[in-house]
Amino acid sequence: MLTFKRLPKQAFVARQPLWKQRNYMLLWAGQGLSWIGSEISGIAMPLVILSLTGSSAIAGAVIAMRGITYVLLAIPAGYLLDKGKRRHIMLVGNAGSGLAMLVVAIGLLFHRLTIVELFLLMGIEGGCFVFANIGRFSSRRFLVANEQLPQAVAQDSMIEHFAILVGPSVGGLLYQTVGAVFSFATDALSYFFNVVALLFINSPLSVPGALKDIPIRQGLKEAGSWFWQNRLYRIFIMLSWIRTLATSSLSFLVIVLARDLHAPATTIGVVLAMSAVAGIAGSAFFGKVTPLFDRYTILTVSNVLCAGGFLLYVFANSVVALAIITAFLFAILPGFYIICGNIAGEIPHHLQGRVTSITRSGDYLSYSAGLFLVGFALQFLGNTWTITILATLLAVFSLATALHKKLLKLAWGDP
Repeated sequence: MLTFKRLPKQAFVARQPLWKQRNYMLLWAGQGLSWIGSEISGIAMPLVILSLTGSSAIAGAVIAMRGITYVLLAIPAGYLLDKGKRRHIMLVGNAGSGLAMLVVAIGLLFHRLTIVELFLLMGIEGGCFVFANIGRFSSRRFLVANEQLPQAVAQDSMIEHFAILVGPSVGGLLYQTVGAVFSFATDALSYFFNVVALLFINSPLSVPGALKDIPIRQGLKEAGSWFWQNRLYRIFIMLSWIRTLATSSLSFLVIVLARDLHAPATTIGVVLAMSAVAGIAGSAFFGKVTPLFDRYTILTVSNVLCAGGFLLYVFANSVVALAIITAFLFAILPGFYIICGNIAGEIPHHLQGRVTSITRSGDYLSYSAGLFLVGFALQFLGNTWTITILATLLAVFSLATALHKKLLKLAWGDP
């Protein structure tokens, strides 16, 4: 039976709010600025490549470099982050990405940038990003208590949606008014701000000597064994990969549906901006209610609403209806990761980098596969069948999650 009952007060431990925890806020703020910078340059990059080559295929290939390098380097990066000093590796990673973006800006400024050089620079930026990104995700557990992880995930989701709201519009404005040079320079600056924020963190972000004299093969085997033997974490991650398959293409789907409704580009931008605002509000909502109410009920209801929301796209016969449904989904989608945020606390500190690298690799593969499959389905099956398949996949995900009630409640410590 689903009940929205409050959890007993003794279930909580009094701790400082996250915004008062200096080291966590430095990590969060630095990453937030970097997110905004990436969104700004993300608009300029395809426009620059199209102006240089006129080829959408080359533009897609260059943009895909980050995803390709992430999947190739994630697993060894996780090993190195556990073996070495995580903060130092993150500093190098962020500085490397910033320098790559700065070189792109300088090359554009002097009109000396070739497409081959752009390929190489995006490969360098993507490679450095792998270490910085996995380092950030694996550092959070060192700075945040397990019971506050859902709130930390909520704050991450809020800044991510804020970046989605602000970044593209600022990036488009910079490109249109002062040129792409400033877009890439802004992204470089955001990486350098992240470096400064990391320098001021004074808490340890790694376990000294965790992998001393342990070769990479043995270290990765240890992480893989833990992942497979920890049933709760394994089920959570595999479910999240299934969910990502269905949700990764949401913005793409909205653009296609809006185009079929003959909506202009400015209107599509407004729809996505409104949805980003809804994502911020939804993240704040779930971050607030998750510690207070029965999490299984919140999770089950939000999952069902998400599946139903996707199905409503079949009946979206106007841009207004499309905007309302999209905003609703953006508000609901962060709930799963926020409610289940403390499950990441299952990972032992000395395995954070390696297990996180497995998780993030699967995320990237699921995200890419979801985009490819939805694009294929829209092309050959049409909108209605594509939406029905996505809604069905989310319904299966909801059912699979609901069937693990005892395991989830045991993990949360809920009565």
